[in-house]
Amino acid sequence: MPAIEHLEGQWREWRHARVAELARPYGWTALVAQYWLTDASRDETFELLPGTWSVEQGRIIYTPPVAGPNLVVDGEYPSGPVEIRPGRNQTYGHGSSAPVYFGRSEVETIVRTSDGGDPLYAIRVRDPEASAGVDLSGLTAYDYDPAWRLPASFTPAAREDVEQPTVETGVRETTARIGTLRFEFDGRGYELALIGKDTAHGVQPVAHLRDLTSGRTTYGAGRVVELQFADEAGERIDVIDFNYLHALPCAFTNFVTCPVVPQQNHLDFEVLAGEQRPATDIARVLTFEAPAA
Repeated sequence: MPAIEHLEGQWREWRHARVAELARPYGWTALVAQYWLTDASRDETFELLPGTWSVEQGRIIYTPPVAGPNLVVDGEYPSGPVEIRPGRNQTYGHGSSAPVYFGRSEVETIVRTSDGGDPLYAIRVRDPEASAGVDLSGLTAYDYDPAWRLPASFTPAAREDVEQPTVETGVRETTARIGTLRFEFDGRGYELALIGKDTAHGVQPVAHLRDLTSGRTTYGAGRVVELQFADEAGERIDVIDFNYLHALPCAFTNFVTCPVVPQQNHLDFEVLAGEQRPATDIARVLTFEAPAA
């Protein structure tokens, strides 16, 4: 195992980057709205956005107003209906999405699924003034402890997309299961289901879990830890470092659809490591209302 000074120094840099990422002008703390559409939506209007919004053959379509304020889509003002492709833009684009702005705010779209299996679409608005006003000084963590850096073994599996329930009642989010991670704690073996998060650099393995600190000293809906493959083939993970556990975005905003923790990943002991509960609790207010039958 690397020396403690090395491990703690790397973790300290990561903690700084973690808090800075939350405070970005268009990061998670900038979210101020999340509006929902279905396949039946036509010419919908929303308080913080111009024009009208529709869904046509699974595509989210924005139609500019005849006169007045307009969106900027990929650097230009659209003169007619335009597709707003799903993706987390955050100023640089994600996947096939393009940056979209309305004034100082950034606009993005996402695709989800209802409990009944029907497609859902959401439009999110990020206001940099909202993130600028967030005080993250109370976002603390346990001191780095190498005892929480545990040997682990990864069992890969064929990628399986799972429609996981989320903190937004009635909405499900697709998570890709890529295998399981086994580790031992206090003489007992545990096995976690792993998520594979697609990034620009390949698949990032992630463990989403709850433990006996959840809702007490750490965030109640659980925490995640990003893991590292030990080989180029993505078939080995040798370590899980619980010091890197941190809360999902739903700890800081209502305008997200964080998946709930799989039952398999509920641990029966306290993980006294990683990010602690934010100083300010978010009073959960749902943004989705299921269409009347």
